[in-house]
Amino acid sequence: MFENFKVMKITNLLSCTSLLAAISLSAPVEYSSNATISSYVEYNSDIPGWARPTFPELYQTCNSTKRRILQSFIEDSLEVSAYAKDRLLNYGAEDVFFQRWFGNGSIITVLGTLDHLVEASKAGFVFRCDDIDGLCLKNPTTYPGYHRQTADKETVICDLFFQSKKPLVNICYEGAIKDVGPKHYAGVDILHRYLHISSMNMNGFIGEFVEEFDDLAEFASGNSTFAVRNVDSYLYYMADVYSSSVVPGGCL
Repeated sequence: MFENFKVMKITNLLSCTSLLAAISLSAPVEYSSNATISSYVEYNSDIPGWARPTFPELYQTCNSTKRRILQSFIEDSLEVSAYAKDRLLNYGAEDVFFQRWFGNGSIITVLGTLDHLVEASKAGFVFRCDDIDGLCLKNPTTYPGYHRQTADKETVICDLFFQSKKPLVNICYEGAIKDVGPKHYAGVDILHRYLHISSMNMNGFIGEFVEEFDDLAEFASGNSTFAVRNVDSYLYYMADVYSSSVVPGGCL
């Protein structure tokens, strides 16, 4: 009887071992595009300046550490944009910061764009941490993330993003904005990534027309109609304004 019991145990053990081996040799799990499974994150939306901020979903491929970091950086995006909006409302189009980046452009366009970025619906927006298209792997030192061409509302966040982007509290302590760039700060870069999505850039109304620092001032003075439609003009404006709250006059 005991011998039969031992044989049964050994047989069952071998079956389990075979099953585990088969599982370990199976193909790795791939997460499909436009997935509905996301990680719930409770954001702190109690930031002055925004009554109804909206947020992207964080896909299940972002682990708990990356979710916490992204949560903090998305909240940074609310703060930096709120400072920009407050500056616009209090100082208007004649303000030195507005003139520097938008020239004689429409303040209504700038206000509307900031409102749209923060409070327009982000239904279906997904930040994912798996390199589904392989571009993080192909560009390990230059791609902090990328907008998926085949899934307009999906943004892939690469490992380089977590390694290189800085929180807003570091502004002015990492060097001049023109040296490190406004996208060095994750809160600003999050807003930049929103603007790659069609519903956020209003089907190309806001675009990347001029990106280099030395060209932006000339763009503001010579082509203000497009300056208020230029992505990097917004990014520099927000970083410039926010830095003035850290250091008198800012750290451009």
